[in-house]
This record gives sequence, C-alpha cells and structure tokens, in this order.
Amino acid sequence: MVDCEQGPTIFTVVENHAKVETRINPDVFLLENYAALQDRIYELASVVPALENFYNQATDAYEQACLRFVHTMINYQFERLFMFGQKVENLLLSVEPEQVPSTVGFTKADLRKTLRASLSGVEKSLHTTYMRMQKSLHCQELLSTLWDTKFKDVFMEKYRSLEELLQKCYKEEPLTPSSSEMKAILDSVGVLD
Repeated sequence: MVDCEQGPTIFTVVENHAKVETRINPDVFLLENYAALQDRIYELASVVPALENFYNQATDAYEQACLRFVHTMINYQFERLFMFGQKVENLLLSVEPEQVPSTVGFTKADLRKTLRASLSGVEKSLHTTYMRMQKSLHCQELLSTLWDTKFKDVFMEKYRSLEELLQKCYKEEPLTPSSSEMKAILDSVGVLD
C-alpha cells in the first residue's frame, strides 16, 4: 500500500515547476498542464471514483490559471481604461456621481483622453491580444476555449461595468463603442485565424 503523504502530489510538482520554468509564462504552463491533468483524470475517474476529488482539484487549478492569464492579457492592452474606471469607483466612495467630472484627474477631458488612448483602434488591439494569446500557448486547442469562454466573458463584464459607471457619472459622454458594439467586435476577432 502506498502512503500518499510521503511525497509531493502532482499538483505540488506542477506548481513548483511553474515557478522555476523561465521559458514560458507561469500561468500558461499551469493552465496547459492542468488541462492535460483534467483530461486524463476525467477518464480515470469514470472507472475509479476515488479520483474524482483530484479531477475537481485539477479543474479548479485550471480555472484559476486561466483567469490569471486572461486578466494579464486584458491588462496588457487595456489597463489604463479599466484603471480609470477603478479610480472613479474609488472616488465615488467620497463624492456623488455628478461631482466626479469636476474633480481633478476625472474631468470630461481626462475621460476623453483615456478613452481615445485605450479604444482608438480597438479592433487592432483586440486582434493583437488574440495573437499574443495564440503565440503564448503551446497547446493551440486551448485557444478557442480561452478566447471564447474566458477572455470574452471577463472582458465584457469589465466593459459593461465601465459603461454603467460612465453613464452614472458622465451622462453626456457615452462609451464608444457601446457594450453591444464591443461584443460584436470581440466576436469577429479570431474567426478567420
């Protein structure tokens, strides 16, 4: 009988290897390895129910690595945009929404400057992000899942929140493209690749 407590689990080995592997993004390393573990353990868990716990652990670790990687990709191109929204939310803790545009650093001109810098050529920026994700992954089968179910969902959640926030504080300054237009742009990226 093997004592499972004697050595490190496969999860510990993968996590430790991700810390020392310098040729690849740690989150990419983790999500690719956890995806593989998840696939293999799923097959075994259908025959050996005791492995279901390991499948769930691999699934959770995969989801966490995916989300970290997606947030990194979003921040690479759009950090300034979403940081502006975060700063507005923080400001709303001490001022009323109608006071935001008259606050230094949050004027309509500051908003326009941020939107112009972040959203000018947004189609190209999103395509660049998609290509960066594609280049980062060794397992290309994961790209469509990462893009379609993770990146788009997280990005659109952040974008819709920003749109609602701007409607609340800057009534005459609509977010362009709108959420529905942004969703159409996102849906068009990666279709032909």
